[in-house]
Amino acid sequence: MGDGTQEPSFSGHLPRLAPSAYLGTAIVHWTLTVSDRGTGWLNARFTTRFRWLLLHACARYSVACPVHCLMPDHVHLLLHGWNRQGDQKRFMRFLIRHSNLLLAESGHRSQPQAHDHVLRPEESDRYAYERLAGYIMENPVRAGLVSSAEDWPHTGAVLPGYPELSVWLPDYWERYWRLRRAISGV
Repeated sequence: MGDGTQEPSFSGHLPRLAPSAYLGTAIVHWTLTVSDRGTGWLNARFTTRFRWLLLHACARYSVACPVHCLMPDHVHLLLHGWNRQGDQKRFMRFLIRHSNLLLAESGHRSQPQAHDHVLRPEESDRYAYERLAGYIMENPVRAGLVSSAEDWPHTGAVLPGYPELSVWLPDYWERYWRLRRAISGV
């Protein structure tokens, strides 16, 4: 089903689009949930280790993460393929496998399958994209965990080769869009 239609699923798993929908410069909002909505694992050490894991996964599968937000019982990732070699399905298999090793240290594990939303072209324009990123970044505020998104220490960005970029920089989005055009041609 290379036309982007959903593959039928009889295995009890969430329905998925055709594998081609996750390749190249696709943009996907992923949500990974901890089994049984388990809490108690999120701390500075976990966040640091998770960001290193994200960096390795991004570099390995040609993916960038312009915004991620770790919440007490789930994780949001906004991902896009950095170039034509981007492979988000393999990225997620790698990330879930290695995240489970981190979560196991506190007696948790992630649900076996992440939820995804592949952005359609009308959701991928600059305005809609930045709005979705803002929605992800505001998650801790909506949950009552902090009064300002900038106060949540578990939100960030991972763009391989650009460690100085932070979602909190005033010129972040300008720099992000320049990089995205230069690297992925989009």
